[in-house]
Amino acid sequence: MPTSVQLHRTSSGNDVPFTARVRSTGDLGLIERGSADRIPKELIRLAANLAQSGSESSRFHWHEAGGSTVWRVSIDRLGEGPHQEMLLDGEPNVEYPHGLSSREFEVLTLLVAGLSNAEVATQLWVSERTAASHVNRILQKLAVPSRTAAATFALDSGLILVPPPGDKENYARLSLSEILRDPDTERERRVRPDSAATTPRRVQRELVVGAVIPRSGKGSDDGVEMLNGLQLAIEELNGAGGIRGRSIRPLIVDVDVSSPSSVRSAFRSLLARGADVLTSGYLAAQEVAHEVAGDSGVPYLHAATSGAMERAVASDLARFGRIFQTGASDTMYAPTFVSYMTGIRDRGVWTPPSRRLVVLTKGWSHVDFGVVDAIALAGEQGWDLEVVRVVGPEHGDAWYRTALTALREPTAAVMVGSYFVDDVAQAVAAVRQCRAATLAYATYAPSVPAFRAGLGSDAEGVLWATMTGTYSDRMGLGFANRYRDRFGVAPGRSHAGIAYDRMQMIALAWSLSQDLADPDELARHLRARPHRGVNGTYNFDTPGQAALSFRGDDGDPSLAQPELIFQIQHGNHVIVDGGPFTTGAFQLPRSTDPPRLIA
Repeated sequence: MPTSVQLHRTSSGNDVPFTARVRSTGDLGLIERGSADRIPKELIRLAANLAQSGSESSRFHWHEAGGSTVWRVSIDRLGEGPHQEMLLDGEPNVEYPHGLSSREFEVLTLLVAGLSNAEVATQLWVSERTAASHVNRILQKLAVPSRTAAATFALDSGLILVPPPGDKENYARLSLSEILRDPDTERERRVRPDSAATTPRRVQRELVVGAVIPRSGKGSDDGVEMLNGLQLAIEELNGAGGIRGRSIRPLIVDVDVSSPSSVRSAFRSLLARGADVLTSGYLAAQEVAHEVAGDSGVPYLHAATSGAMERAVASDLARFGRIFQTGASDTMYAPTFVSYMTGIRDRGVWTPPSRRLVVLTKGWSHVDFGVVDAIALAGEQGWDLEVVRVVGPEHGDAWYRTALTALREPTAAVMVGSYFVDDVAQAVAAVRQCRAATLAYATYAPSVPAFRAGLGSDAEGVLWATMTGTYSDRMGLGFANRYRDRFGVAPGRSHAGIAYDRMQMIALAWSLSQDLADPDELARHLRARPHRGVNGTYNFDTPGQAALSFRGDDGDPSLAQPELIFQIQHGNHVIVDGGPFTTGAFQLPRSTDPPRLIA
């Protein structure tokens, strides 16, 4: 008679995570995490069966008979020849993933086996109508369009229940059949055909780095930078042997950076697919990413430079203590804009056409450019600062139209407060159209190569600031050369370096960890020591775990990064204010100077 799994609210007391090596004989080898007496014997048997069968790996969820604990299990082959072992890794969960009920998880497992609704009903002793209802709810919870897509997602993500419901014959076509063998009658190793009698390839338990990257839509031009920087770092690390012999694998998920639902779905997808660590650039719905990552317990490194998110982490380390911000917060952008304009005015290198300064901003909920402090500072230094809100859809010409309106009055300089290339390009185009003596000053976006490519000569003279930018020193130039050799183009001046440095920081923290699966140990090493990368020094030993920053020449570059101010001069990004990393002086924009764009 077909069987159905029933879970009861009891537990064997063995529900602790573990990582151990298992030989084909069923004997335990090296135990990397946990202890031998806390590893369920049934899982040891399953790993031994896989070792005997020649299978390379398997992912599934396992439940102990009569218990409530559901385990997320991975089994991977290690070594070659007579030294082959299976790496058995188990994480206990008391709930099924994606909000699935125990019955829905059974139905999903049967979908993977290819059963129809009628066959599912027969196997579970329910009506066909009930089976169809379960399938519909599964599709909704997994956010997939069809039962085939659900089965594919389940198979890729290990959303399969073991022991599975129904007859074992249903799973003959799956690798699951290898772990369902009766140990009393099939203890002998199978004799494989000559055509398949090759030594299985070596398979390490990969370390998976999940990356939420805008591959399409708003921010996609910067997404290329993020992806290439990550890829270069992983290739270099794997080329050097990985982390203690384990390779690193990137897991990339596209995202609409302006959509909270897209951000939530992207992070949940990475978690469902087994990401060991989460990364992202900047997201308009950054608070959603924090919520999902914080509740998961998986370490998360992002580059949103958000004072609001820094404060959220500092106020609730129990929830957000594994979240790190790779750049200092945005709260100094507007005050620095004011102080820089004051500096070049007072040094006599620029004569402003008026006392009026303007900050254009969209007013995103988690973005704080420090405008309140900037208004007070402007008054002290002889300026009138006006904040102008950009109103309009994300896709359109709202930034261009707003800038034109703001520039009807004489304006000394305008700060464009957006991280997106198109927004800043629109505002700069408005400044150029007005033919005013107004200086254009932006936050971050001109770091992306697409900015200069799109504006051409209109980009000449633009000033822009970033909380973390790639230096022009030996490390920065060496990175740029390797990047150019690998991808055929020069990197931008910020996010390519951030993504590269972030992966190197994660790798260093892993290499120092005794337990590679312990997120607290990874977080502790990230917090414990500054890291000098191509974008400077990252130091997370702060209340909100955001990188330290400093202004001018008074900071310590061995412990923090300066806020860099660049100017585009003859097609080059020149650091005109960056403490010891300054590479040139401010120049008055001259429209008669022909731009010389370089790679």
